[in-house]
Amino acid sequence: MATTTDNVKDMRDNLAGELKSVIKEAETLLDDTHDHAEKKYNSAREKLKTALETAKTELPKATKKAVAHTKHAAHVTDEYVGDNPWKAVSVAAVIGLLAGLAIGRNK
Repeated sequence: MATTTDNVKDMRDNLAGELKSVIKEAETLLDDTHDHAEKKYNSAREKLKTALETAKTELPKATKKAVAHTKHAAHVTDEYVGDNPWKAVSVAAVIGLLAGLAIGRNK
């Protein structure tokens, strides 16, 4: 009888030891995954932060350039219309006629 009791105790101790080992491995895995996820999160956060900083510095430059191009185009158009008023009126009339025809056909 003592051997059966000893065997049960040994099995219980082995099972408890293995359970502790599984728990420790699970904790280690959780810690490792957390560290890995945290590293990925921090990396993505830094990339986003860099992209935002770039956007903050480049947006005003792009806006300024677009405004300059628009002003130049307006100035060139104004000069052209001033030098060729009848051509400008003719182009506007043709555009108006085409728009009128397109609208008339859709009804």
